[in-house]
Amino acid sequence: MCLRGNAVEKKKILVVEDDRLNQLVYQGILSKIYDVKICGDDKEFDTALSEDTYELFIIDLALNCEKDGIDLIKELRLMNKYKDSPIIVVTAFAFRKDRDNSLSAGANSFVVKPFDTKNLIEEIKKYL
Repeated sequence: MCLRGNAVEKKKILVVEDDRLNQLVYQGILSKIYDVKICGDDKEFDTALSEDTYELFIIDLALNCEKDGIDLIKELRLMNKYKDSPIIVVTAFAFRKDRDNSLSAGANSFVVKPFDTKNLIEEIKKYL
């Protein structure tokens, strides 16, 4: 967090997750510490990127839309603004190929659902 005058500015995180229950979990555990924006699909992701700037991304691999998480990671890495931004994949896909594909696409970290809240917060803190 950064101090500006008397106000505390929280780091901005963009979460891409299409499951409503998981969205509520992220909101509940992250919003106390960070400024969290949650997108349910690739269209909301594009809109969020056009409206604001984010310091970290949390992306699910399986999304119920045209693009999957790997597509979104690749898009971010092609943008000068986000080519070095931290990306944490949080997914139920626990296979080695999913981890390898995520990291090859440009993700910095890979977390398997269900995740431990403390471990996810520590993973975020590594990058922010």
